[in-house]
Amino acid sequence: MSDTMADKMKRKLSAKNATAIVLFGAIILVFVFFGLPGRLGAGVGSVARVNNSLISIADFQQEENRVQQYYQNLFGSQMDFSSQRQLLRQQALENLVRNELVSQAAQSEGILATDAEVRDFIVKDIPFFQQNGQFQREFYTRYLEATHSSAGDFENKVRKDIANVRIRHLFELVGQPSAIEMKKLQELRGTKINIAFVKIDQEAVSKALSKEKAEAAINAIDQALAKGDEAAVNAQLKEIKASWEETGLVELGTENFPKITSAVATDAVFELSKTQPLLKRVVRDGNVKYVLKLKETKIEEGKAAEPMLVEMMQKRRADGMFEAWINQFRAKSHITMNTQALQ
Repeated sequence: MSDTMADKMKRKLSAKNATAIVLFGAIILVFVFFGLPGRLGAGVGSVARVNNSLISIADFQQEENRVQQYYQNLFGSQMDFSSQRQLLRQQALENLVRNELVSQAAQSEGILATDAEVRDFIVKDIPFFQQNGQFQREFYTRYLEATHSSAGDFENKVRKDIANVRIRHLFELVGQPSAIEMKKLQELRGTKINIAFVKIDQEAVSKALSKEKAEAAINAIDQALAKGDEAAVNAQLKEIKASWEETGLVELGTENFPKITSAVATDAVFELSKTQPLLKRVVRDGNVKYVLKLKETKIEEGKAAEPMLVEMMQKRRADGMFEAWINQFRAKSHITMNTQALQ
């Protein structure tokens, strides 16, 4: 598929399309598992209460099947889920509770789906209910019978799903970087730094000297760094025959620096500054230790951020805001779960 075609398809994936995909997958699952003894629609009662709403056993069983099918697609159909049954059920129950929380939170903010939207969605946007592009009531009725649900129940699910996808879409719009942020990002991409570092393998130093002497040398380096005494640091490094290396100029916004293989050391790089180029501590990552220093900074004309990077920023920010919003609503909600359903 060409990039142009992919972009066109992506633009067409509106909130309505996303909801259709979710519902279509759920509908297919109903018929994949239909006929299995004691599964769909077999229970009476509820497995959880979210404020004033109940989550039925039938919905729970359907979600459990959906989660199992997801992992089978991921790890293979031969995977044995018997030992993981409780974890699958726990995830299914949490999914349903979370979806209900999102639905209620969206409703509290006045984000709803109208009767006309629900009707048009069922009639026009669910391929499983169509034949030759025309809605077939017989298919719809067959699905309702298979799930032991009424048209009202199904329409309510559609209403919730439309609202849930809509609220996520709104957070994505809000999370879009501003023009000022894009300019700052471009400036960041134009800033390059060269990091001088010493990588110390404590195990190798211990073999060359002794465990006690190696530990003493590293502690002495740590103390010299804390004082900002670079001469003393270099003297200790010479004692253990460790030398400085450089990464070369690298974009400041990078996630990896050449030759620095430790994620802990990479994070520590961003503590360096022009006013304090020498990190005032030894970075410890297991048996490997790092000494870090900002060697050089260079500012060039920054490149504009690629669309994929902007999209990642937007999604990360939208996800963060959405999680904070739903967690706030959850903290004010009353949730009870039937733990027997997990057995």
